[in-house]
Amino acid sequence: MTRSPFVWETQVRREVLDDEFLRLRGVPYSVWRQTLVVPFKKTVIGRDNRVYRLRVTAAFVKGSQDIRVTMELARPVMFRRHVMRQTFVISPDNKLSV
Repeated sequence: MTRSPFVWETQVRREVLDDEFLRLRGVPYSVWRQTLVVPFKKTVIGRDNRVYRLRVTAAFVKGSQDIRVTMELARPVMFRRHVMRQTFVISPDNKLSV
């Protein structure tokens, strides 16, 4: 049986996602079009000195040229996996919406 994460664990993960969001929101639409094919993966370290895996995927929003970017943050642990997600949409004129 898995346990719920403590509040501070959730806060640390949220901080990691927010930091990555700030970094990724400066990426232009043309680069996100290239990310449609291959997801971006990287390892980040939170302020709790734990390793987290970040996976970033991009897909077109149905019926438009806008791209939905999804960030998934997971901590690799043996029997449980808490995943936290955050998304944003970028339009061809580089406008973001959350």
